[in-house]
Amino acid sequence: MNFSICKLALSLSFLSSSNIMLIIRLKFYMMLCMKLKIFLWIFVLMCVIMPAHSTENTSVWTTATNHLSDIWNGNMQIMLPVHTWHSRWRYDHDKIKEYNENPWGFGIGKYIEPTPDRRYGLLALTLQDSFNKPEPCVWYSWQALWGKEKDFRYSLGFVAGLTFREDFHWIPVPGMAPTIGLEYKSFSVESLYVPGFDVLFTWLTWRF
Repeated sequence: MNFSICKLALSLSFLSSSNIMLIIRLKFYMMLCMKLKIFLWIFVLMCVIMPAHSTENTSVWTTATNHLSDIWNGNMQIMLPVHTWHSRWRYDHDKIKEYNENPWGFGIGKYIEPTPDRRYGLLALTLQDSFNKPEPCVWYSWQALWGKEKDFRYSLGFVAGLTFREDFHWIPVPGMAPTIGLEYKSFSVESLYVPGFDVLFTWLTWRF
């Protein structure tokens, strides 16, 4: 009898663990679906804010692909991650000590500046995430620029794209983040804020 009770208790424990894992997975995929919808809206937004390319009869898809082609054939830039800051009012001291804040990595990209106050880019970057695991990212970048041309300028904008993380089983996760930057000639310091996680990621950029 005691053996049967122990076996039943073990079975219930196993089922409970399975249900917990199922709930976690369902929540993850629901979040992923929501992010995919957001990503589609970002694509539409990108089509709206990008420079006009052709006639009124040009489709949104053609306009978008022409825009991305222009960026691909644009100028080169390289990026060097320098710091990942985790909010001290969100994460306690012990958790901060567990996190990596030195995101060693490297990135390359292409960009165009069709007007002195706008910049568009395509970026590919790999860095060390908060758990010291590699995190590849691919982004579309939009920036509004202020200041003297080819001199001191500052920027506000956003990046939208995909990131790949080990804790998400390398499933591409779409996302969007606001950016801010300060630049002098071809050199700039830029940061993005990750909503929901209160993380500020900073990198250096050289444009050619």
